[in-house]
Amino acid sequence: MLKQFLINASLVLAGFSLTWSYLPAELSAQQPDTNWIDKELEQARGGLDPDRLPSLTDTEAAVLDAMGACRAYLDRRATEANAAAWLDYLQLEPLADAIHDDESIAQRGHAAVELESRLRDVHPGLELKSMTSLRGAVQRYIAALRYSDPERGLASARKQLDALAEIFSSAPAAPDTGETDTGETDTGETDADETDTPATQDGGSPIPSARRPHELSPEEVAQVDQLLSGLADANQAVSLIDKIQSYYRHGNIRGWVDGRSISEAISRPVNNPSAVNDCILGTRMIGQARVDGNVVAQLLPSDNDVRLLIRMNGVFSTTARGYHKPITLDTTGSGRVYAARQIAITEKSIVLGETVSTAELSTQINRINHPLRIVRRIASEQAAEQRPLAEAISREKLRTQVHAQFDAQTAEMAGRSFPSLDSTIDPWLNRLDFPALTRSIGSTTDTVYARASLQRPHGLAAPAEPPALASLWSSTPGGVLPGTYLAAVQVHQSIVDNSIAQLLAGQTFTPDRILQLAQTLDIELPNRESLAESTGSDVHQDTDSDEMIDEQEQEDYEVDLANFRPVFVEADNQELRVGLRGTRFAQGGRELERTLEVSAIYRPVRGEDGSLWLSREDDVRLSFPGSRRLTISQTAIKTNMQQSFNKLFPKELLHRDFSFPADAKIAALAGRVVRISAIDLTDGWISIAVR
Repeated sequence: MLKQFLINASLVLAGFSLTWSYLPAELSAQQPDTNWIDKELEQARGGLDPDRLPSLTDTEAAVLDAMGACRAYLDRRATEANAAAWLDYLQLEPLADAIHDDESIAQRGHAAVELESRLRDVHPGLELKSMTSLRGAVQRYIAALRYSDPERGLASARKQLDALAEIFSSAPAAPDTGETDTGETDTGETDADETDTPATQDGGSPIPSARRPHELSPEEVAQVDQLLSGLADANQAVSLIDKIQSYYRHGNIRGWVDGRSISEAISRPVNNPSAVNDCILGTRMIGQARVDGNVVAQLLPSDNDVRLLIRMNGVFSTTARGYHKPITLDTTGSGRVYAARQIAITEKSIVLGETVSTAELSTQINRINHPLRIVRRIASEQAAEQRPLAEAISREKLRTQVHAQFDAQTAEMAGRSFPSLDSTIDPWLNRLDFPALTRSIGSTTDTVYARASLQRPHGLAAPAEPPALASLWSSTPGGVLPGTYLAAVQVHQSIVDNSIAQLLAGQTFTPDRILQLAQTLDIELPNRESLAESTGSDVHQDTDSDEMIDEQEQEDYEVDLANFRPVFVEADNQELRVGLRGTRFAQGGRELERTLEVSAIYRPVRGEDGSLWLSREDDVRLSFPGSRRLTISQTAIKTNMQQSFNKLFPKELLHRDFSFPADAKIAALAGRVVRISAIDLTDGWISIAVR
């Protein structure tokens, strides 16, 4: 299903064009002065209000109501067996019992977190209103539990503000494991009162000179994201949250399709012969006519839709005999015809403009047929007198005919239906509790483009626009230029923090779980054989002895993922760093309960034939943040971990060509093979172009 969606999305974007980077890049949000955050932090500290903390009583009642509504929906709409299966999966009783029995904050929090996790998965049905409403109620209840003690809740909020001050100071403390206080108290997370942070007399950390948002590392941005979420859960520091978000509100997805590809998909030759049978000023004309020319498409600048000008230029010629008793006329004619129409393409429909048309025509009488010369002379004189009017009538008839035909042919486009992006992706976004995908499309004279953003309500997107396509690292000098590529996509690393990282936080990660998710989403995972395939260079061959071990002989392993940045993607200086963080690793009866971080570094590689792909460093990087040294038994487990993670991260990425389906709706793309022509990893942006 997901694979089909990606194909359909590619066709839709190609159909009404995605665009390219000679679009004038938006200026990034104006960077603040060096002390920009001082005032915001002081206002936030002064505005801390216990009355704004979430109400435990209200959210608890809302959770019980949402549980009742969910049960009622299942009783009303599902079969008895299906309803029982859903209730068995959801396991509402532990939380309901904990609330009714007035158990401790920690016990209620544990039950709530477990239920909230089950409400975010790939199972069809989790996108239904009753399920998403229950999930939202549980999430608000978890926030209320964390801030259930007003005094400690405000103390936690102050510490989060102090942590923000430290991050934005000119000399931030080096992060340890990346964990930051988000106000989580007795639900199994760090208590707000357990951390000592130096403060000034007014309770804040000194900030001699604040760093600008674009100066933060990806780790620090993720910490800021987490702190803002904690403050948002507490209903505090609204102005501060909005201020910081304003510097991270650039869309984190860009798509482009080259204008030449659009033109090629629409342009076609015109070769229309037709019969002539008409009456002009009492003369019946019978013969043959022909229009030869081309239909071409020209992109026009537009910010809210894709605007095209469809034009037809043709040369008209005709040979006919006219019958007007008692004579006949042999005539030829020539001229030019033109028709044009603007088309505006949105995601859902095609809007047609008015058709305009012109025609030029010149006719010549080559012979007048009659046995008497005087009759031929009189006929010639009369024809000369009537020629201007006859040509005007013929010219208008020609223009009207061309206008009607062009109008009808272009009108057929308006009846086309496009795959609905919303109906395809919204169920998945709702099931997984991902934010809505906001987007827009437009065009320039060179390209069609799409701008999109996946950003949680209090999350951080990109701090700046992506690099221009002309600056990308490509297979040819000069970057990606108009006419040298088919399509390009640019994705910012903030996508992960706004989606997958939230989904996997605190989850248990296993190879079987990966396979299950991949099968559900219809994603083809690279196997060992495919990863070792060559694209023609020895660099692709893998002769590591570890790769020769049969997969069946490998013991399964599992990793408990961390709550902070359980998975991460960082792109900069032409390096792609992909990794995960865990708190426990287990394999074959052996277990290591230590904070761990594993990452793989990929770099763009250019083959001798100009092909591009991403190649991984020899071994993944495995580290254990903290000062404690590993024991002998833990060191032995580390060796197994290294082998397991080396197999988790493919040796190569993007090393395969891609073919459009032979039955693609856009004829110009059907069966077309595309290959990577540019890979660029700069300032958090992952840019890929194909040709």
